[in-house]
Amino acid sequence: MNIVVADSLVRSTLSPEKQFNGLPSNLGAREIARLMGRGRAYGDGPLPRLIRASAESGASTRLILLREEAESAGAHSESAGTLSEWVEPLEELAEGVPSISCSPGLIPWRDFLRVVSEVSGAEVRSIEKGEADLTFLVVGCHTEKRVQAVATFLRSVLGFERVAICPHLVGSATSEAHFAALRHTLPRSGVRVLLDLEEAARWVDVDPAAAGLEAARPCEIGPPEAQAQLPDEAQRIVQMICMHWTRTHLRALAGGFSGSLLFLADGWMGDARTEPMVIKIDAFSQMRRELDGYHQVKDFFGKHVPTFGYPVTEGELLGVGMELAAMEGRPTTLQDHFETAAGEASVQHFLSRLEKSLDLLCGKLYGNTLDRAPVAPFRGLGLQSEQQVRWLRENGELILGYVEELGGPVEPVDLDQLESLVRLVTRNPDSVQSETCLQHGDLNLANVICDEGDNVWFIDWTHSGVHPLELDFAKLGTT
Repeated sequence: MNIVVADSLVRSTLSPEKQFNGLPSNLGAREIARLMGRGRAYGDGPLPRLIRASAESGASTRLILLREEAESAGAHSESAGTLSEWVEPLEELAEGVPSISCSPGLIPWRDFLRVVSEVSGAEVRSIEKGEADLTFLVVGCHTEKRVQAVATFLRSVLGFERVAICPHLVGSATSEAHFAALRHTLPRSGVRVLLDLEEAARWVDVDPAAAGLEAARPCEIGPPEAQAQLPDEAQRIVQMICMHWTRTHLRALAGGFSGSLLFLADGWMGDARTEPMVIKIDAFSQMRRELDGYHQVKDFFGKHVPTFGYPVTEGELLGVGMELAAMEGRPTTLQDHFETAAGEASVQHFLSRLEKSLDLLCGKLYGNTLDRAPVAPFRGLGLQSEQQVRWLRENGELILGYVEELGGPVEPVDLDQLESLVRLVTRNPDSVQSETCLQHGDLNLANVICDEGDNVWFIDWTHSGVHPLELDFAKLGTT
């Protein structure tokens, strides 16, 4: 049995008439048009089409309506009863569909379970345990409020595995909260977010062609070669981050030394071009560390670090969209600029960008958070890890091999003895007073982005923290 749960299909929420616009519950003209249809097509949008198709589909799909009762009409001429009336395009249909009246902000869950039992034929006890064979699609208004509450109740409390929401069938007057729920909160709760309107229709056994529900698709990723390089999980993350766009064009940025994917994403809504953003995708643990680092430094760096959107998780990967304030032209990393510099003018331009970047770091981060603290030198620089010892041996073997190839004199070097000495030194807990400050931790040219106006942003704060003052300069000197 498939059940569509539709919330707040009432005049105070979905009516485009002027007298309803000032109500706190009203979605606003843009969202109403997106869900219900625009102008003369009002009532023929994706939401009423899905509602009608669900009500008319027969025994395999049933519809349940939630209606919030208005407390009062306030300063408006309409009575509270008028505000809570079903929106006109669905008024006639709604009268024959099981519905539940809710007081403002509250859902009577016992009544809800009873109605689910009535329409599905399953016992309330089996529904409470999530044992009934039911599939749910939750649609309606104020995504981050009751829509989210219903979906997470079905998935996280009752334990139903097949609970879904479609961005084309839910809306909110608060777009940031709407997208936060769709990109982060609902998926993390186990609710499936269906980006394809046709897929959403089939989820509840509605024929999308017959219902006219085939138009809205996930964001189209281009160019083809960029899409082909993305694993399925990464493609899903890009589509979730760009769900408000019709299509996106990805251009790889230098970086990704840890295996991450870093793109500049240009976007379109229909034929209109949007502001670009940077998208980064990496292993969950790695990206979580980067987000933690970003929150350490954002209050100091302001516009010189990207503004992070809500993280999107898919399988073992986590992705995030980053907006760069005041972007002028197409941004590139300092690494790109360094590698393509040709001629005196280009080299000087690179050096001026590098100097500006270092001035920002010294003024806003290093000097601003400078302190003195006891530091065990090797431990303060992170040289005590097993990975550092392995790298020392590998580099030693490579150096000896290069010298031998060049025919130079090779002094006998005992790498085992060298490794033992390093382990002995790095176990020394003795500390010295040292200048420490909040630092990037992995400063290199690929982690600095500049646009055509020479605005600067620092990215990849995975290794940020309070370190000895010399660390960032040492890291930058090795790139």
